[in-house]
Amino acid sequence: MNGQNQYAASDTLTSEATRDAEERAAIEAADFGHRIAREGLPVVEALDRLSPGEQAHFVTPVRFGRRRSDQCGHLELTSSRLRFRGALDIGVAWSEVATVEREGHEIVVSLATSRKVLRFSCYAATEAARGVLIARCLASHHIAA
Repeated sequence: MNGQNQYAASDTLTSEATRDAEERAAIEAADFGHRIAREGLPVVEALDRLSPGEQAHFVTPVRFGRRRSDQCGHLELTSSRLRFRGALDIGVAWSEVATVEREGHEIVVSLATSRKVLRFSCYAATEAARGVLIARCLASHHIAA
């Protein structure tokens, strides 16, 4: 085996696994979107006490930032804000959110009043897809209100 091709089979398997994960995430996201349309947003247990009338809709362990050494914690999406709970706590009101996108395992949040982008890396693409759907619903509901 020459040096140029020694990783070709591994790269192909990794690429296929990534494609499969993306397909599963897209299918699950579509199913989850239909369920949200029928039943509304899920309500889950909050990490900490919330303000009266506030509900948690999504909580998952994440890594905050782009590097492996970035902070680990939990992302919580509530009816009034996005919160990261870790060594550093961050809270962003939905009125401050411009866009929410998914890039593989990451939930990428762009803020409306600055060029700042928040990246939350989930353990799976399917979890990121669910989080993006919920975040988009919450952000659009706040704009419509």
